[in-house]
Amino acid sequence: MKTATNRLLALLLAVASNTQATTPESLQPSFDLRVLDVPQAVTTDAGTQVFEELHLTNFTDVPLRLVRVEVVDAQDGRVLIRFAGDALQHRLAQIGDPATPSDTVIPPGRRGVVYIEWPTPRRRPRAIEHVVTYARLSGAHTDIVHGARTAVSYATGAPLGPPLRGGPWVAIHRADWARGHRRVFDAVGGQARIPGRFAIDWMRVDDAGHTARNDPDVPGHWLGYGAEVLAVADATVVAIRNDMAESPTVSGNPKHMLADDAGNFVTLRLDDGRYAFYEHLRPGSITVHPGQRLRRGDVLAELGFTGVSTGPHLHFHVSDGPSRIGSEGRPFTLARFDLLGNYGDLSELGKAAWTPRPAREDQQRTDEWPAENVVVRFPD
Repeated sequence: MKTATNRLLALLLAVASNTQATTPESLQPSFDLRVLDVPQAVTTDAGTQVFEELHLTNFTDVPLRLVRVEVVDAQDGRVLIRFAGDALQHRLAQIGDPATPSDTVIPPGRRGVVYIEWPTPRRRPRAIEHVVTYARLSGAHTDIVHGARTAVSYATGAPLGPPLRGGPWVAIHRADWARGHRRVFDAVGGQARIPGRFAIDWMRVDDAGHTARNDPDVPGHWLGYGAEVLAVADATVVAIRNDMAESPTVSGNPKHMLADDAGNFVTLRLDDGRYAFYEHLRPGSITVHPGQRLRRGDVLAELGFTGVSTGPHLHFHVSDGPSRIGSEGRPFTLARFDLLGNYGDLSELGKAAWTPRPAREDQQRTDEWPAENVVVRFPD
């Protein structure tokens, strides 16, 4: 009897130690915090960064103002990154049209998304939690809510081969662009996803930074137009489109519906289970068909000017499923490329040369994701 009582007491103590105490804070209605997709890490020449999106839905009947958002190591509570003020405002977007003039105020029943990237410390956290400090508009008092605990994925799959040859090519992407690939959700099939979370638009330039010869309004005058597009790994062709016509001028490219925004495309299922997407291809140039087996380096098509495009380029991204807009974007690395420099201000693209990489720094890069707006050369 005594043994049974001791066991029951031990069980009750264990349950009590694992039960979060009820506090005034825990009873305060506020935000529902969610991380819909597992945070994904990727390595560039600047180190490893984790990409994630924190969704905050206001479940109260009053507007709430975000004051601070922190990402902490779930194991020891160490703060990994925090955003407040302008830094937080620039990372916050609300679903739908904002109902208030302040970008940090989330109205009742509305959802905001904080787009977050944070550099990994030497000891990589396996799980993280989020701490949100907020206030009601009626007073200066702040409250805190903890939540959205999640694991972190550091898997990027086997390094990929180049999608193009030679160069220079500009890797166009940037995390803070309001309508950049990294911040565009597609809600199809009952779930909101970011297919282009790690997408890159590849645009060819010459050594002076020009993107076109002669008249840049003619797609065929662009330096990258007609370049051969390559399979980045051993793969099977899943889907293609080869019949969309090109606008005869860049300025006259019409608006496209969501189903047509990729233009002509090729989708590959890589042998490791990931999917690679190539978009804006030249009409009639696709040389592969669904079900065909490919080897890394095989020619798929030619770079063109179809779909939603401001000029001939290759859109490339990797995701976890075969749907171009109904899958989550996944990180990838390229096995090898030369890092020539970068554009600190992309508005200079086509007008001026990029900033060269310092001579003391190694140009040859391996197993990395090209950082934002860098200029690279692929093996020929």
